[in-house]
Amino acid sequence: MKEKIQEQITDDLKQASRTDTTITIIAIIVTFVLSGLALGFSYSTTNENYHYMTNSYTPEITRFVQTYAVIIMFVSLAAIISVNWFSIAALFSSKKRKEGLAEKLAKLYQEEGLSQYIDDTNLTSYKSRRNIYAVILGSIASVGVILPLVVFINKVATGSY
Repeated sequence: MKEKIQEQITDDLKQASRTDTTITIIAIIVTFVLSGLALGFSYSTTNENYHYMTNSYTPEITRFVQTYAVIIMFVSLAAIISVNWFSIAALFSSKKRKEGLAEKLAKLYQEEGLSQYIDDTNLTSYKSRRNIYAVILGSIASVGVILPLVVFINKVATGSY
């Protein structure tokens, strides 16, 4: 019976780790896509880009395209922030569950007298893995937001907008 409990707890810990990894990978991919979109639209807020593509100059159309480029850029930046915020929140919400499972597993090993043969670093690695994932997501999200904003601010400051 205790073997089945140990197997169930171990499987739950593995599943929680796979879920955290999946959340992190999906958030990174979405951040890269949205960051590329925002970066592209931050570059397209200049008059030169639109005139080069269309070979014409119409101030109304140019202003229309620039306005929508800015709107899409800021919506993409808001999406980057929200996706990463929810991903980090999901990582930390699974914290209690994984810590509880790890404590139960450690208690089971203690009761069986196996704690001397089990390395505690495996049980504490779940905590550090979550923190590393959160730092990675936060860093990538920061770069994904800051880079398009720097390009956009540069375009506005130099009068290219």
